[in-house]
Amino acid sequence: MEELNLNKRINAVGHSARQERKNGKIPGVIYGKKIGNELFYVDSLLLGKELSASGEHGVLTFNLEGKKGTAVIKEVQKNSLGNKVTHIDLEEIAANAKMHTEISIKIIGKGILEGKGLMLQTQRDLVKVTCTAANLPKDVTLDVSNGTAGTVYTFNDLDLGKDVSFLDDLSTVIGSISEDQKEEEVVENEETK
Repeated sequence: MEELNLNKRINAVGHSARQERKNGKIPGVIYGKKIGNELFYVDSLLLGKELSASGEHGVLTFNLEGKKGTAVIKEVQKNSLGNKVTHIDLEEIAANAKMHTEISIKIIGKGILEGKGLMLQTQRDLVKVTCTAANLPKDVTLDVSNGTAGTVYTFNDLDLGKDVSFLDDLSTVIGSISEDQKEEEVVENEETK
């Protein structure tokens, strides 16, 4: 995890944030007990690299013009197409303090299900957890490749390890497998011919 360099910004009137984005900078805000509330901007390429490494709810180290610390990514706002970051919110945390946050559920094996004429209907893609910043995983993986029609996956099916605890109810449904309706329609249409 590299240190992310943040530059203070002045909350100017008008379209200053838009101008910064055109110049390859992403506006943001960081808040916390030690740092207070600070507006900043960060290089979009460096931020993209950090988001790839730590995830959109991960932990990063920062340097805001000499003030160094650790922060959790609280919110990443994107444009209407969902492909460009337009703003980021960070919350300063103590590296060894317990924190509450959400992590992404990475689902693998969907292609295998589709090959069997099955589909996964997803209801949740994030799970609330508590842990220290050092133990926060980027995401948690759920393998659905061995599922059959009627299989229901819950938070209880996730393995977070011993250093991370669930805040959500373990019986909360992540998703369920059903037969692909398109497959059934094709079979019915062939039978009626």
